[in-house]
Amino acid sequence: MDKIKLVLVEDDPIIVMDLENQLTKSGIEVMASFESGEETLSFLNEGLKPDLFILDIQIYGSMDGIELAQKINENFHIPIIFLTSNTDKYTFNKARLTSPHAFLSKPFRIADVLHSIELALEMYEEDEDIKISIPELKDRIFIRDRESLYKVMFSEILFLEADGAYCKIVKGDKTFAVSQTLGKVYAKLETPQLLKIHRSFVVNIHMIDRISEGNIYINEYTIPVSRTYRDQLWSLFKAL
Repeated sequence: MDKIKLVLVEDDPIIVMDLENQLTKSGIEVMASFESGEETLSFLNEGLKPDLFILDIQIYGSMDGIELAQKINENFHIPIIFLTSNTDKYTFNKARLTSPHAFLSKPFRIADVLHSIELALEMYEEDEDIKISIPELKDRIFIRDRESLYKVMFSEILFLEADGAYCKIVKGDKTFAVSQTLGKVYAKLETPQLLKIHRSFVVNIHMIDRISEGNIYINEYTIPVSRTYRDQLWSLFKAL
């Protein structure tokens, strides 16, 4: 059996050292440990994928562990265990919305952590088996925004825009920002009506109102077209 690989997100170096030491003795590989959600997402965006995350709730950076868990669920689908001192009812109820595979309190017992890891991976494998049997919806995507999932039909998308490590998905009445690169989102959508016209833009060709030499226009938006993609774009349209 392959060695279990996990990532710790914890801002207390003493706890990290203790937990990493005990996990390593138990035959589990700690791929990395991070103090913030931003560092963690940067790691994942490099294409590195652990089998599991152990997250604290109070961490450094602009997001807490619950917000990080939401982004991991939305974009990477990796099992999560919370290990935290924040065990009040409000925090627990908020954390449970991210569907963690376990919620453990500090100070921890390594036996409890190991049992939770084993159960989490078993539950994850069962969930994946169920997903395989469900037909995939080819005309829409669901995007997490705070505590809800919003349905976005591909036909409603105006364009995608790169924003650093994030991608904006713009539809008529709402803009979503997801923590994946434009390239990853474009590959995931896989619909012929979306066309890349610039290194930072993918547009819905059905939504284009006007085309000029260097731009296309959708509603009130002006979007640049790079020379690399210009001929391909022009070839799609008939002109009188």
